[in-house]
Amino acid sequence: MAPPSARRPTIMDVAERAGVSKSLVSLVLRDSPRVSDERRQRVLKAVEEMGFELNLAARSLATRDSGTIGVLVSDMHNPWAFDVADAARTVLEEAGHTVLFSAVTAAGRGVDQSILQAFRDLRVAGLLVVGTVPDKAPFNRAVSGGAVVFAGGGPDYIDTADIVRSDDALGMSMVVEHLIAQGHENIVHLGGLGGSVGRERVDGYSAAMEEHGLARYIRVVDADFFQESGYVAAQRAMGSRSEHQRPTALACINDLAAFGAMTAADERGVEIAVTGYDNIALGAMPRLGLTTVDPDSSTIGVTGAKTLLERIHGEGSGFVHHSVMPHLVVRKSSLLGL
Repeated sequence: MAPPSARRPTIMDVAERAGVSKSLVSLVLRDSPRVSDERRQRVLKAVEEMGFELNLAARSLATRDSGTIGVLVSDMHNPWAFDVADAARTVLEEAGHTVLFSAVTAAGRGVDQSILQAFRDLRVAGLLVVGTVPDKAPFNRAVSGGAVVFAGGGPDYIDTADIVRSDDALGMSMVVEHLIAQGHENIVHLGGLGGSVGRERVDGYSAAMEEHGLARYIRVVDADFFQESGYVAAQRAMGSRSEHQRPTALACINDLAAFGAMTAADERGVEIAVTGYDNIALGAMPRLGLTTVDPDSSTIGVTGAKTLLERIHGEGSGFVHHSVMPHLVVRKSSLLGL
């Protein structure tokens, strides 16, 4: 048996050192306002003296949940997801929750069930899922009470979940309007894949083209949210038609796909306008100068976090769908002479 000095201190040990009850120690650790300053300081002093570290798994077994919230991002390669997640983290931590981050997907881009099982074991209070996922069911099963909010994307059936996202159709229509104002007509959209977000961006592109009498030029080349996908799609868009029919502009599903398209154009020595969507920091670098749509990632994250807190506290009824207004950021990539 290990000597007492080697044993990890427990909440009961802290309570004995501070001369208070175990429940009062728990209140202090949750930063409850119901504890007097004098007793709070006694507990915190005992915590520091004993080197006590809160065991989230143990607390989750002793209570209904661990006070922890999981934030899951659908794509670890896309900086946009971390912009949303970081904004959400600030709100959730200010509300007194511990925030754990992980990725939704595993190899093959399927939902990582081991991550969801870990959150289930911790009895997390809620989940914020950032990005597009195929189905909400696995996430609901990971949280008792169904406190799950999807931010910036969501499951395909968006009317059956709480969702906070950019108005993707409007954002893509802004791109088309801008390109037309620059004199472009033969505008190809690289996208269409990636669930409901991809479909809405196609809808925005197609509607804007039709509105300006350019339906004959409507063309969607399949691409998803990854750089290599944008590269391949751009090669197809630029290479499958004669030079006079070649598009003069590529409106890409997101910034990463746009970077791939720009690389493909550089390799071919082709001057072509390229736009993205998400306004990630890399696109603002002078050498890239990517025209893009800013979906207001901070507002998406903050609103998603607040919506999740309302769900956890049992506020509101029925599913909510918050639509955040995007805006266009114009840089040099779309200002090429025709």
